[in-house]
Formats: sequence, structure tokens, C-alpha cells
Amino acid sequence: MSTNIRIYLKKMVYGLLALLLVSCTDSDLGETINGGDSSKQLCAISEIGTQTVSFNLKYDVPEGYRVAFEVYKENPVEINAGMIIKKVDVSPILTGVTNGKGEYDLSRSLSEQVKEVYVYSSYIGVPPLLYGKIENGTVVPEEIEFSESAETKAISRASNNFPFYTLGGWNSLGKPDYVSKTEKISSSVLQAVNKAFPEWKKANPEYNKRTDIYVEKDAEIWISMLHSGSLFDNVLGYFTYEGDIKNVDPNSIHEIIAFPRANIVRLFSSGLKAGDAVQLKYYNSKTGKYQTTFPKGTSIGWVIRTDGYSLLRRSVNEGLFRFYSYPEWNPESGNKNHTVLFKKDNFVVVGFEDLPNEWINYMKGDGDCNDLMFHVSSYPEDAISYEIPEIPDGGGDIDGTEEVDGIQPLSEILDLPDDDPFWSDLFVASKSTYTRKVSDNDAPESYGSVIGVKDELIIANSKTMESLIVDQGPSIYRAFVKTTIRKIATKADPPKKKKFVKTTIRGMIVYIEVDDYDDEYMGMNAFSLQRDVRGTLIQKINSAREQLQNNIPVRIIVEMEFEPVPEKEFIEILPVGPYSPFCSFNGE
Repeated sequence: MSTNIRIYLKKMVYGLLALLLVSCTDSDLGETINGGDSSKQLCAISEIGTQTVSFNLKYDVPEGYRVAFEVYKENPVEINAGMIIKKVDVSPILTGVTNGKGEYDLSRSLSEQVKEVYVYSSYIGVPPLLYGKIENGTVVPEEIEFSESAETKAISRASNNFPFYTLGGWNSLGKPDYVSKTEKISSSVLQAVNKAFPEWKKANPEYNKRTDIYVEKDAEIWISMLHSGSLFDNVLGYFTYEGDIKNVDPNSIHEIIAFPRANIVRLFSSGLKAGDAVQLKYYNSKTGKYQTTFPKGTSIGWVIRTDGYSLLRRSVNEGLFRFYSYPEWNPESGNKNHTVLFKKDNFVVVGFEDLPNEWINYMKGDGDCNDLMFHVSSYPEDAISYEIPEIPDGGGDIDGTEEVDGIQPLSEILDLPDDDPFWSDLFVASKSTYTRKVSDNDAPESYGSVIGVKDELIIANSKTMESLIVDQGPSIYRAFVKTTIRKIATKADPPKKKKFVKTTIRGMIVYIEVDDYDDEYMGMNAFSLQRDVRGTLIQKINSAREQLQNNIPVRIIVEMEFEPVPEKEFIEILPVGPYSPFCSFNGE
């Protein structure tokens, strides 16, 4: 066998076996590697059962806004320098997309060792992390409230005695008692914002060329919460000025608090919600009074105080940092932009970055300007739409893949000859992926469709498979697979009826790699092709009989495209891989 192929095969199998539960003693493994009976040849490969878990996941989003998410068996995020960071060394155990109602109500197959799950999403308008315990076969993931560490809170803050004014009071969760209405947020707006301002990607500078609101005619002004994606309890304030802001002294502004705690709170009914709106008031410096009408020619600037609200004291303070919509007032030496201003149709939005663009006090932001986003509206409606850039449409197809790893007897996936002992000792290590597509045209109840699969299979006898496990050393002995590992069935076990996904196959490629021999089989006829796929796999494995008997593993790749199959139907029939042997045109 060529060196390159063996290295590749080992790397692929090691990736699978890093999830494998191994329960034998070192002496048992030694006996197995050195020969011994067939029962001992199986002792390194232990069975881990599966559980069917019903997900009851619900995001509070407008109809038509589908949310892509990932599910983990451990917390996939960490807090670093005041930011929520996704870990790079963890992989999801499954992925999904909600239906058009923001719901995911499907049953999935997980390892029986998974007792809790974390659900992560980077989408705008939803909490980044949910958590749930699996109880009685059901999990109901709920939002996790993040809070900064004691070390972060210990960073020196400026004096709390800064001058500010309020529009009223607020409750214990920081929700203003002057919330006057709740505005509806359309799915098209969320889709467009989600596409234009993805998490952890610097905002397009096109949208921070101008960030203050200019009032073209006498108008009443409201702002409402759209999204909060920050670790901190930020304070949102505003101020007004006339003429060129370059002539304004920042120490002279009349700062008014609009949202004392500009965080969307989903866990409690009395917290601030997306769409909650407050009416701003204009401070007339000539009369010393507040009025509901902003005069023509007035400009509205914004200020965010990072972590400037104390839940314990129910009060506003200076905060860790103070950033303005006018860049020149911000503390950085280089990029000073902290806000974006844009619109989708007539829906005007301001977005804020709440951490510095360079390292200050051991903190630095990512510049995505989606830590706080709020909608600005006016009456009359056209009073504030002057020269605000438009973001493109969002939506469109949501493409994704899901990967499942596992090891099982070859007899679990293929009907093997009964009269040949060669077949009874073969295992298959698989890395199986299916491709998902969700379209805007799908029905609201739909979770999208599966349009293709790819199975990467390593075929080996039990001795070879076991030796690959042993080569990894004892560090993997207590790890576990995320789907299942099954032992060889005995003659007393009743035969299992195999289930098939019925569809029309558009095309398939079977590729085998062993020693220095490569072979490729391609077919495009859906009728003859799919009746032939399992036979083709057996034929390819049989052609490598000599190598397998000489303890050389065989790698087979099967790629298949087919007419869309509803994902709900697909995973009900095929909860785990490999998939290709069970995708059939007519179920035969």
C-alpha cells in the first residue's frame, strides 16, 4: 500500500475514532492484536447506544425568518476580553434550520451519553446561545444569560457623577416605564440585516460614512430595539445639535438616556423586548423644556456607554467606555468609527460597536457594529430618510451540511453473502454528510430538503480496525462516538428491516482507493443506478478482498445527488449514516 494512502486512511480513521468509546484493558488489547479468538477481536470496539431526542426549540422571530443553528454537547463559546468568542476546537453534533415560524420540532438521534445540549446561532435577532437538559427524551433549549467576569467588572471606571438626563424611570430589569408602543419587525428586515452585518466581521465602511440622523422637517421621533448581541448591559443615550458637529464641544452636549439597559431580555416578561419603542424628546435650550417635536434642521447624535447599567443598583453609570456616533470624539488613535446607519426600504437602523477598535484596557472589539441595533422612525415618515444608504435584500436559499461519524459492522449497511466467512468480520468507519437546502419558497412548516449525500467509508476487518484504535494510545479510551457503534449481530438476533429514502437519483460516483489501484464507477440512470448501488459497493469491496485479508484498509467514497427529499422525512428514515446505501428510487 502506498505511503500516502496509508497516511490518509489513518488520519481519516483517527478522526472518527477520536470519538470512539474503548473499554478493554491493555492486556486484552495485546491479546487481540496478537491473534486470539473472534470474541476478543471485538473487545476494543464497544457498543454505545443511541437515544431519540425530541427538540422543542422556539425562537421569537417574525414569520418567514428562518434561523440556522448548531447543536453541541458542550458549551461552544467562551468570554474573552469582554467578547463572546466561538471556540475553534469543538464540533457540532448536529445542525439545523428552523421552519418559517422560528420552530424546530424534530426528533434526532444522539449518543445515549449526551445528557445536555447547547444550541448556538450567529443570526441577528435571536440569542446566541441556548441550553437544555435532556429529560424523558425531550429537550427544551432556553436562553443563557451571559455576564462579564469579576475581572472585567474590576476594570477602573470613570466617575459615576457624569451629567445625564432621563425620559422617565425603569423597572428592576432596566426596561423603561415610558415604552409607548411595540413595533413589528418584518422577516425581510431581519434577513437583510443578518446578511449585511454577520457576526465577527467588520462592518462595510459604506454604512458608517454618516451616522447621525438629520431631521428634514418638524417631526416626532421614536426608537425601538432591533437586536442586542453584547455581553454587556449597555446604556444608549442621544443628544441634539444644529449645524456642523465639528463646531460642537462634546462637554457641552445635553445627553439624554433613551434605553438605560439596551439589552433585549427574553427570559422574563417584564424585560425589554425587540420592537419595544420609546418616543424621544427634544430639549429646547432656549426655554429649558422638553418637547415632543424635533425642529427642522436638527441633527440627532448617539452615545453608548459600555456596561453602563448596574442591575444590582438599578442605576446608570459612566461605563467601561463611552463611544459616540461622531467618530472624532472617540478615544482610538486609528479607526474611530463605532456606528453604522442604513435603511431597508423605509426602515432606518443605527448599529453600535461597544468595544474599542484597538486594544484599550485589555479589550478590543470586532468592528461588526451589531452589538446594539435600534430602529429610528419619525412622523411624518419621510422626515429622516435623507441620504441614508440602503442595504441589499437578504433571504435566499440557506445551504448547509450535517456530518455524522460512526463505526459499525458492514452487515448493518449492506446485505452480505451468508456463505462466505470473509464478510462476517468486516467493519465500516464512516464519515457521512448530507446537504440541506432551505428556500424562501418553502412552506412555513417546512424545515427544508436534503438534496445529496456523501459517504466516506473505511472498510477493514476487526483486527485492522482495532489496531488503528490501539495506535491512538490510551487517550481516546474514554471518549465516545456521537452516533452509535454496534456489535456484530448473532444468529439469534432477528433480521432488521432496512428502511429507504425514496427519490430520483440525478447522479452518483463511487470511488475506491486501495494500494496503488484506483477505480471509478459513474452512473446517471436513476432506475438501474440505485438498484445497483449496494451491489456496486459489495463488488468494489470484493475486488479488494486480498488487501483486506492482509489487514489493509480500503477507502470508498460515494457521492450522490437526488431530487429534494424533505429533511424531516429524511432524518426520520435515516437518523444516522452512512446514507447512500439507503437512498432508493423505488425503495427496493
